Amino acid sequence: MTESKKGKISDATELIRRGATLLKEACENCGGLQVKYKNRILCINCDDLSHISSVEVANINEVNTNLGELALIKIQKLYDALSKEEDLDKQTRIANLILLYMDILEKTKKTK
Repeated sequence: MTESKKGKISDATELIRRGATLLKEACENCGGLQVKYKNRILCINCDDLSHISSVEVANINEVNTNLGELALIKIQKLYDALSKEEDLDKQTRIANLILLYMDILEKTKKTK
């Protein structure tokens, strides 16, 4: 087996490891195996799959931390807006948003 073919198989394996689905339909151009990854159909022979290894995989802990930080920032901005707001309807909407962000913040703390 050539190095090029080994590389393509390795790239396809990495795609499948990341959640790609092996399709039963062969490639119309070359008859090779196809995978579906992030709503794209790729042929392991025709398409360059080497870029897939450079795609960053989201770390759930990092996403959770970032979401918690974002919720805190939003709560602070809404607090500032609420303290200046005189209209009761707008106050209600702002207060409800604060509660939603607090709920998100609480859930992010539970998943840590």
